Amino acid sequence: MTYAPGDASVLTPPPAHVPAHLIQSFDYFSPPGAELDPHAAWKRLHEGPAIFYTPLNGGHWVVTRSKDLFAAMQDFEHFSSHPFNIPARPSGTPKTIPLEIDPPELNRYRQLVIRKLSPRSLAPLEPGMREAVTRLIEELKPSGGAEFVSACAVRMPVELFLQFVQLPVSDLPRVRSWIESIARDPDRQAHAQALEQAFAYMAQVIEQRSAHPGEDVFSPLVHAEREGQISREETISMALNIFFGGIETVTSALSFIMRFLAENPKHRRQLASDPALCTPAVEEFMRRFGILNLGRTIKRNITLSGVEMREGDRVLLPIHLYSLDD
Repeated sequence: MTYAPGDASVLTPPPAHVPAHLIQSFDYFSPPGAELDPHAAWKRLHEGPAIFYTPLNGGHWVVTRSKDLFAAMQDFEHFSSHPFNIPARPSGTPKTIPLEIDPPELNRYRQLVIRKLSPRSLAPLEPGMREAVTRLIEELKPSGGAEFVSACAVRMPVELFLQFVQLPVSDLPRVRSWIESIARDPDRQAHAQALEQAFAYMAQVIEQRSAHPGEDVFSPLVHAEREGQISREETISMALNIFFGGIETVTSALSFIMRFLAENPKHRRQLASDPALCTPAVEEFMRRFGILNLGRTIKRNITLSGVEMREGDRVLLPIHLYSLDD
């Protein structure tokens, strides 16, 4: 959630070890056909090589098959999460915690928040979430319909997440504007400004939690900071990642799911007639309609599916292609 689109018009000469037949001009911010169906656009990569190299966005490999994606995700000895961004952020930019931390150090950060994000910890929040969603639906009913993304998918996750982290719902408009800019604005200056404002906002939130810790997901971070386990900058970085990860990904998933249901009335009627199917349906929707690109950096030379990757090479792991691979 912290990277902005690069300048796709700038070509970075591929390294000498990249075979010419594996070079393709591919901008992962806008795959051909993505304006009509992003998943179909990505799926078309399965018609080509399992791994290829693009000179766009700083130059990087793209892994397209499930077995290779799985292998790369498991192999942190060769595929490092730092730096995470493609294209790379300016030199000296602080690490994004915990996205740019490799195991075993990663486990120290995960343990700080994992309990607060478990199903057991989240269960008490369900009544309030149901109430908020019901209220939103009731507001829309008199009009007989709405454009789902702007009326629901963008609004609902922010409201629910602010409730989850015990922040005022009145913050919704500005938080939503930052997220919209960080996630989608092609203007890198606007993206950087929104990120700076979001960082300042979260710094203020952490300062308040330090003075009055509670039972929310941010408070364990504050306790860890007090005990010297993490720094204030790490605390804010982790809080921001929880914040954006809990909002933008939900907006995206909800939008794709609702589009599918709108275009497939048979499935919609099936879920309406048998609510017990909703839980497994949500699991399948989340698998089918994910959009998540992870950046990795090669720490040591490795050959993956016959392709030689060398230290310093950047690698894009489109996790949604794992779920789209037959």
